[in-house]
Amino acid sequence: MHEPTKYLHALGLSDSETTIYLAMLKGVTRARDLVKATGIKRPTVYYVLSTLEKRGLISKTGLEGEKRFSVEPLTTLERIADEQVRVATELKANIKAILPVLSSTQSEASEKPVISFYEGKDAVKRVIMDMLYAKSKIICSVAPADNFFWQVGKDFVRLFVEDRVRRNIKTKNLWEKTVDKKILQLYYQGGSQVRIVPEIMQGKFKTTMFLYDDKVLCVSSLKNSYCVLLTSKEYKDTMQAWFDGIWSFSKSV
Repeated sequence: MHEPTKYLHALGLSDSETTIYLAMLKGVTRARDLVKATGIKRPTVYYVLSTLEKRGLISKTGLEGEKRFSVEPLTTLERIADEQVRVATELKANIKAILPVLSSTQSEASEKPVISFYEGKDAVKRVIMDMLYAKSKIICSVAPADNFFWQVGKDFVRLFVEDRVRRNIKTKNLWEKTVDKKILQLYYQGGSQVRIVPEIMQGKFKTTMFLYDDKVLCVSSLKNSYCVLLTSKEYKDTMQAWFDGIWSFSKSV
């Protein structure tokens, strides 16, 4: 079921703007009536009406003191969304263009590792999605049976897999145990290999580990919701040798 509030927020409307806009869709047209209908203070209502008008979502008629406000055609929402897509596309192209410049100015003087800590479910999800920009186009992972991906929900798993496939990212996955074949076909067909770790490792680790480019990402359970990202070619190469060794003794599914 679609949630209007969620998508209006995604368009950039604040809580107050969303509440007042939805009230106006129900037919409330005067500021004083919006105060009563929403419980929002009068100064805020007037301010929100001005911002909604600037966005082109509403218009006003009448003289001072008798002003009424009406909602513009709902296709205005589509126009705002299209504009956001256009701006985002242009921004992405510009960022891509300046990456070589930024890369050339980045310090290459040190091989010291960089360790970054992220806390909170949304922060962890963001870092995981950032993996899909891996230059190597391959991600190796070691995951316990009960891990952040399955704990956070199928919607996030589906989003990750769809983006991975779209970006042509290959994966090699070491799991503690196999899953239903339908899930394997849905999420891991094409470009992904899965093997089961040796019995001696099973039931003895809770953290999921990802190896890509010059990075090692360790992701906790959803309950703890944190991850540690270590950027170091030396360390990643060491962990890659460890991964390859376990891979060679693991069973294919």
